Amino acid sequence: PAGQSATEPGAKLRVGTYDSRAIAIAYANSEFNPVSEKKKQYEAAKAAGDKKRIEELEEWGPRHQRQLHRQGFGRVPVTDLLEHVKDRLPEVADKAGVDVIAFECNYLGPGVEEVDITLELVMLFNPSEKALEWIEDGKDVEPLDLDEIEQHHEH
Repeated sequence: PAGQSATEPGAKLRVGTYDSRAIAIAYANSEFNPVSEKKKQYEAAKAAGDKKRIEELEEWGPRHQRQLHRQGFGRVPVTDLLEHVKDRLPEVADKAGVDVIAFECNYLGPGVEEVDITLELVMLFNPSEKALEWIEDGKDVEPLDLDEIEQHHEH
């Protein structure tokens, strides 16, 4: 039960895990994604003739996009994305009745229960209906190999 300590007799340690791809999709379409702000900075740098800043922003865009593709289509940690909502993670853990939130569990021993809290984490990014559809559609799709993602990104 939620709120029951795993140290109580008979209690299980509950580990909340999530699909990192869903987090990336929710983030990419959220207010936390700085793309529109970076575009404004780019236009301002162009208007000011700030070549150094223009170059920095031109490098940032593809790098940011490449990382989001890795996170959105592969099994790549999204710790940097969850950083934007980290103050709300205790609330999610409490509501879901989990003691730990982790990217994945490689082993569950006796007395440990894994709980999927993907949707609870996704909701922290205030996803649109469209983003929720994309996330739902991707649930049954296997993550892509990183080399495969890179090949798609190059074309």
